[in-house]
Amino acid sequence: MIKGKFSKITIGRGILDQISSEIRSIGPSKVCIITNRIVSKNWLDKVLEAIHLNNGLETIEIGDGERYKNITTATYIWRRLLEKKFTRKSLLIALGGGVVGDLAGFVASTFMRGIYFSQVPTTLLAQVDSGIGGKTGINFKGKNTIGTFYQPKFILVDTQFLDTLPNLEYLNGLAEVVKYGVIRDVEFFKFLENNVGEIKAKDQLVLQKIVKRCVEMKVSVVEADERETGLRMILNFGHTFGHSIEKLTNYRLRHGFAVSIGMMMASKVATEITGFHQLDRLESLLKNLGLPTSTKLDLESVVKETSKDKKAWYGKTVLVLPERIGKVTINEVEQKDILRILRK
Repeated sequence: MIKGKFSKITIGRGILDQISSEIRSIGPSKVCIITNRIVSKNWLDKVLEAIHLNNGLETIEIGDGERYKNITTATYIWRRLLEKKFTRKSLLIALGGGVVGDLAGFVASTFMRGIYFSQVPTTLLAQVDSGIGGKTGINFKGKNTIGTFYQPKFILVDTQFLDTLPNLEYLNGLAEVVKYGVIRDVEFFKFLENNVGEIKAKDQLVLQKIVKRCVEMKVSVVEADERETGLRMILNFGHTFGHSIEKLTNYRLRHGFAVSIGMMMASKVATEITGFHQLDRLESLLKNLGLPTSTKLDLESVVKETSKDKKAWYGKTVLVLPERIGKVTINEVEQKDILRILRK
């Protein structure tokens, strides 16, 4: 258990039954679970059984996928909450991956100017990254362009959820895992390199260690810079290019896969800007884990799209670039220079 500055985070396997006591500690007037159809089929009954509330419990199911993370879906949920007479003392629980967590958090932060919110992440990506830290958002002419910072009351990370996770979704989360090694912890990166087989086989001991270490790193960064004015920006390594790639593929390419490619692109730019010389090592780990490292998209289109990134300053693209594995810096780079380096 990690008792952070903002949220209580419990990590383990088979700990779903603890959700009842966490809810009681908040004492909400009503509880609503936001989930998607796929998670609902596999886990909703078990979650409802663990909560065991006789009344005041609602569930809302949304479609599966990034295309549902929009103002239309948010409006639908706001309307349902009003119909069911939810108030500021009510609790919204996100049961799902990054899309569900981002959307439910945004709804919770804006409904009645803020109601209680909690995360029960069910994908690897959400357990190590998107479900931690209080970022919420919806897509509007770009990835997460509308959103808030809003911390959950509690986060329950049960690795048992990963048992039913499709392999593509599991790989999707591994890109964020690799990210942490590059930006923060070279020893963790070495651990990933030495345990590729166990990681791909979902070895429970290895998985528990990975999830716990990633959460620890995310929490330490967020607590130092909740609103992303400085240090927290390092968590976006690979994301500036990744978000551009996602948008250009109309979100058909999974977020983690796009970030994997984005990390390679940023690292290639870093070879000239920061003198990064471990590109082959990063590429090797990504490929060994089964993650993509390149795109057939037009480079000029990808680079042009980065100007719309939320972190862009004064028309320049802001990139998180590695100096070496375990240390990154934040850099303003002209788009013409990015394109020149990537075209080499």
